[in-house]
Formats: sequence, structure tokens, C-alpha cells
Amino acid sequence: MTKVLDLYSGLGGFSEAFTLDPNYEVIRIENNPLLAGVPFTIPADIFDLNPLDYLDVDLILASPPCTEFSLGYAGPRGRAYRAGIRGNDYKPNMDLVKEAVRWKNIIKPKFFLMENVNGSQRFFRKLRLYPIMIHGPFVFYGDFPLFDMPLGWVHNKETSKKTGAKGQDTWSSDPLRANKKGKLPLELSQQIKMTFQGQPTLGDWI
Repeated sequence: MTKVLDLYSGLGGFSEAFTLDPNYEVIRIENNPLLAGVPFTIPADIFDLNPLDYLDVDLILASPPCTEFSLGYAGPRGRAYRAGIRGNDYKPNMDLVKEAVRWKNIIKPKFFLMENVNGSQRFFRKLRLYPIMIHGPFVFYGDFPLFDMPLGWVHNKETSKKTGAKGQDTWSSDPLRANKKGKLPLELSQQIKMTFQGQPTLGDWI
């Protein structure tokens, strides 16, 4: 069975399409206890786990929390911006990004795909992580075949209502607000799955 590891999985949008296919085993790792009930989730801090326990994984998906990179009002970067800390003076916490890359280098999966917001680019470049494609507000990094979304596909505030985020304003007290707003739509997850299963690697022929 093909194994998919979803790091910082949140509400599970990144790997959702894989969970709907019985040919895949999905393992999600998320440290937010409020999301422990999301199917296939291991509620744990990634720093307490050992990547050597996941060497049989074929695909790693990673979506580090975007709050460090987004200019959203309540996030660290937004608060720093309003405090006058901008440009090179702002230092986001890159530990989760670095840890995902470390896991990738140890596990050596067939493919690795990381997602974040547009504001992540200037900081990811410092780790030599460059965008391989952008779909709507989602920026992708890693080692993965390029794919297109269907003609006319749009992800905006209207389509994001599917995640449960619509109608929540800046001052929302929902503790999962950021997770709901940042959840990848099923259409994107389906395209990622289609691309993955249709792309053999050299190892498949050896």
C-alpha cells in the first residue's frame, strides 16, 4: 500500500483526496490538540517523533503554519509589521520548515511537496526553497511534478466558505480560524493525487 505522510496536517485538506482512496495509507501529524479528532491524525509534536520510524513513506506533504509568513492581522508578521518591524528586521520562526526538510532528507520519499502562503517566498529562499508552482493563494515548494488546475478554477473568499471560514472576521474568537482559512480545497488535493499516481520514478523501473 502506498503511504502518504502529512506533516502539520491541520484539518487535513492537503491529504484529503488520498484518504478517500483505499489504495493509500495516510498518516497525519499535528500538534494542535483541538485537531486530534481529524481522521488518521497522530496528535504529536514533530520534534518528539523520529523520522526513522517512517522510512516506508512514498510521499511527504508538509504545510507549516502560515501565520509566521502571512500579513494577517492577528499573526506574528502582521503584529510585527504594525510595530514597525519590517523587511529584513522581521525574523519568522523557521523551525518547522527546517524540520520538514530534515525529515525529507532522512526518509527520501519518492516525492516531497510543501505548501504555504505567498508571503513565505522571501523567507523560504533563505533556505534555498524556491516555488515550483503557485495556484491561487497556495505556493508550492519541493520535489514534485508540475500540474495545472482545471480551466476557470478559482480559490477566493467565496470558495473558501467550504472550509467553514466564511463569515469570520479579523476578531473571530474561533481557535481554529487560521486552520479553516488555510485548509487546502479538495480540488487541489485531488489534482495532487492524480499527478502523484500518474508519475513513475526511476525507482519504479529498477
